[in-house]
Amino acid sequence: MAEIVLGIGCAHTPQLHTMAEDWDIRAARDRADGIPLWFRGRKLKYAELEAERAPERLADRLDLATRRAALEASFDAIDRLHARFAEVDPDVVVMIGNDQNEFFSEIVPAFAVVAADELPNLPRTAEQNARLPVGIEISDHGHLPEDQVNFPGHRTLGQHIARHVVGKEGFDVTLCHEKPTVRNEKSLLYGLPHAYGFLYKNLLRDRVKPNVPVDVNCWYYDNSPPAARCYDFGAAVARAIAAWDSDARVAILTTGGLTHFVVDEEWDRWFLDALARDDRDALCGIPQAELMAGTSECKSWIATSAAMREAGLRMSVVGYQPLYRTEGGTGSSCAFVEWQ
Repeated sequence: MAEIVLGIGCAHTPQLHTMAEDWDIRAARDRADGIPLWFRGRKLKYAELEAERAPERLADRLDLATRRAALEASFDAIDRLHARFAEVDPDVVVMIGNDQNEFFSEIVPAFAVVAADELPNLPRTAEQNARLPVGIEISDHGHLPEDQVNFPGHRTLGQHIARHVVGKEGFDVTLCHEKPTVRNEKSLLYGLPHAYGFLYKNLLRDRVKPNVPVDVNCWYYDNSPPAARCYDFGAAVARAIAAWDSDARVAILTTGGLTHFVVDEEWDRWFLDALARDDRDALCGIPQAELMAGTSECKSWIATSAAMREAGLRMSVVGYQPLYRTEGGTGSSCAFVEWQ
């Protein structure tokens, strides 16, 4: 039977691939556009957010030296995760990620498995670039290629996972026999969602293995599974891998989070501690109001934590960096962990 030999959690955010002096492009939008921001289960206008967080004196953490140090520490952690992946050298990879109008658009599954022989990644078109929020295009080098590249999928394992989690575990899962692609007027790219593209480019690098993208719907809240369902799904995926009639050594990678678009270091550290303690009740009990906006991507981490529990692997933190870009604490928090 197949064996899960490694787990990795790695943040992805455009901020990681934006020069420190350019963070102010997004910061200006945070301050000015009036869109409410989620913070600790509530939606606040930027002025309200800044007033509430004034005692934290976050303005003291916005200088270029602090920003550059956070980027350097983040990429050092990613280098260490890449080195661990290279050392373990698994045969197959399962990537638990999420979509943001990149795989799916008019039809959005709660859970999906991509069982394809090939996974093409492409740069954006000019029309797709024009649809992006301000400040995003300059970070595309962090997850998109300059020219099309085709990564190896693993159709057999993908089909097996889908059969198992539906037939044995009772989950309703969308099975994709090719990479889904949004081709309507909402299309943001024809390649792979940044949740997966970031892993190929930054973590796997020259060691891309046959792999299966597994999508957890975090962003489309009408049918986004609650934390407990995500946890149970991750456990089911691990049991599917263990039941696969193969001697393959499998790594499970996840990406996204932690808190953003408003950084909450206290929540992040609580969450990382719950992962390290393998605290199922704590992870399953997180309310939806705390898993909104970018923080919703923690659902992929919750699923992966459950898979690691099934595999008997324990988590350790490789790095954690809060990337602040305004006095109100907007930005991204970046965590880097491994399970062995």
